[in-house]
Amino acid sequence: MFNPFDLRAAAVPAIVCVLAASASTIASAQEEQLKVGSAAPSVKVEWANGKVESIADPSKTYVVEFWATWCQPCLKSIPHLNELHKKYRNKGLVIIGVSDEPMTKVKPFVRSRGDSMSYNVGCDSSEKETTKAWREAAKQDGIPCAFVVRESKIVWIGHPMDPGFDRAVIGTLNGRYNPALEKQAAPVLEAAKNAIKVKNFKDAWRLYDEVLKVDERTFGDVAVRKYRAMLLDAKDPTGAAAWASKMLTTYGNDPVTLSELADLILTDPEIKERDFKTARAAAEAADRSSRNADSKALLAQVEFRSGDPKKAAELQFEAWQQVEPSAKADFKKVLDSYKKAAANAKPVVASDSAESAEKPTE
Repeated sequence: MFNPFDLRAAAVPAIVCVLAASASTIASAQEEQLKVGSAAPSVKVEWANGKVESIADPSKTYVVEFWATWCQPCLKSIPHLNELHKKYRNKGLVIIGVSDEPMTKVKPFVRSRGDSMSYNVGCDSSEKETTKAWREAAKQDGIPCAFVVRESKIVWIGHPMDPGFDRAVIGTLNGRYNPALEKQAAPVLEAAKNAIKVKNFKDAWRLYDEVLKVDERTFGDVAVRKYRAMLLDAKDPTGAAAWASKMLTTYGNDPVTLSELADLILTDPEIKERDFKTARAAAEAADRSSRNADSKALLAQVEFRSGDPKKAAELQFEAWQQVEPSAKADFKKVLDSYKKAAANAKPVVASDSAESAEKPTE
């Protein structure tokens, strides 16, 4: 049984992560099983692609993933890791793929993948120090195996295609991932998922609400998930709109959750009738709270998809001016696409749910 009081009492582990761990730290990691909450060992590799000087930056989330060129499940996870790398690298995500194969095997493989494997990849030493310190110390026999690290500690261990992996990566980047709460809420969320499968929506909404009562901010993505389930699984756009309206009030000062809601409405491929009014309200509230380049870019996306590429270009220009240098090229590419659409498009009057106005003619 899900116990909100137990969850409230769960402490958020302190987090400190060091790339160059001492020999004694590595030895200790090998003697004791590495687990969630453990200090991250060192990463000693020869780089086949990219290079990571340190995993000590407290503002970044690190993924250390063990793989091999011969491993079919590993090959299936590469596109997903690459997608996360491209989407979140400017937000602080650093992915490191570690193989215990020789460089003569790994480097040609990575090169053959080109831009489809653009994250950092390294080869373990001949003594397999990194594999022993991480995967073997964690009693993880199979690959692929990923470790998510934030500041001082490992916050998640498992298969990179597991849904929990994305929750850990995105949650730590957003500053709202709590391993203890996640572990205890997992069976309740699974029960909600199963209830939806059998169309027992009343129980599903109740279970989601139980989790949200524990910590609305930590589980902000659950609120977004409930909106999606109401809209697509229950086919209840009226109920979904009412829930979204409640979210705008509840998460008025939480730009992360509001941005996730707006992004879902704008980009989920299964949504056919998009509620641009709600997306705009969520994006505007997120921008009021954060006033950063990402929130401004989200507002630009709302305007573009709802049929106003000129306004989108204006907002994207503001975002491009604000963003840090490492992300300027990506923001400029989007800005140019909006400008091109604005130059070629005829004036469009968009309704709040008109799919036909989503993409102006280029």
